[in-house]
Amino acid sequence: MTLESPRNAQTWAARSLLLVGLPAVAVLLLASTAFAADEAAGAPVAAVEKAKPSDPAAVKAGTEPCMECHSSDGDTITFADGTERSVYVDEKVWGGSVHGGRIACTDCHREITDHPHPELKAKTARDYTLERAVTCQRCHYAYYTRVLDSSHYDLLKKGNKDAPTCVDCHGSHATKSPSDPKTPRSAMNASCAKCHTKLYEKYKNSVHGKALAENNPDVPGCIDCHGAHSIVNPKQGDFHVRSYQVCARCHGDEKIMSKYGLSSDVLTTYLDDFHGASNRLYAQGAGIPGKPIATCTDCHGIHDIAKGVEGSSPEVTRKRVADTCRKCHKKVPDAFADAWMSHYPPTLEAAPLVWGIKWAYRLLIPFIMLGLVIHILLHLWRIRTHR
Repeated sequence: MTLESPRNAQTWAARSLLLVGLPAVAVLLLASTAFAADEAAGAPVAAVEKAKPSDPAAVKAGTEPCMECHSSDGDTITFADGTERSVYVDEKVWGGSVHGGRIACTDCHREITDHPHPELKAKTARDYTLERAVTCQRCHYAYYTRVLDSSHYDLLKKGNKDAPTCVDCHGSHATKSPSDPKTPRSAMNASCAKCHTKLYEKYKNSVHGKALAENNPDVPGCIDCHGAHSIVNPKQGDFHVRSYQVCARCHGDEKIMSKYGLSSDVLTTYLDDFHGASNRLYAQGAGIPGKPIATCTDCHGIHDIAKGVEGSSPEVTRKRVADTCRKCHKKVPDAFADAWMSHYPPTLEAAPLVWGIKWAYRLLIPFIMLGLVIHILLHLWRIRTHR
């Protein structure tokens, strides 16, 4: 029997170590990436930006002269297209807003320095609103730049003048702070409803919408799922494959879910099945799926999420689940639904077969890997001792 040369033995040994080491490194990298992605999904929203108040004397000097005229109802302004708008400002409402006492009228209307005011360049009231939108960036620049990356701003760039700007959502003279305890959480939803009327009607009648109407702090409003300023188009990009991360912020929180008797294992059980594991890979940059893979909203709905029917028989529930599966898996029988674990991890009592197979893999795979490593090490030892 001819022994390998020392050089060939060393080369073979190095390659063997690479074969063992590279998969281990890859597993560690995938695990750390997955952990980082799931951590980011539950990251808290940044604190509300606070503008620095102006000098009280300057605020007074830049506000009181304006109120001498604008606090009187009845005055209007006429635009080139013939439309009229009232220039009345309720002094009490302005004073109770987040800006009242902090900034002066002239901080926003800087082009007005004297009376009579200069002639307006805007041809319509909407044109004037769009022109004023850039005013907010002087104090809220961080939020303004996020808007520039939003789907709303994309519509504006395409010439859609009805797309919302700052004042369409926050108002102009009666702006309230979102962090103010006196501001109901449903207030921002009302702003979204101005444009998204049909979607809002669905949401209002959903389990989330009904709870939000009672000012429940645990349920999501529009901006909790879609964001406030950097709103992306849900039909573009990887919004669909990442949407499970949005749902997991609440439904993966054991403290919140325990209040309502719901399982907080929804994220881990979803990521353990084919749909979740696939979407997580795509969310981490594995490309774009050839066709959408089921995520939370495909089974539970988007804006019209309903509460589960209490007291339903197992047969009725089974059929409802199977009907949901048939949206993608055409013509499957009702028995197809028996494979679903209801977002609960398998246990010896509830699903003994699945539980047994899962633990068999957990025990066998480490032993198999250990055996492979020992086999390689013994082979390297043999090469070293017999060269």
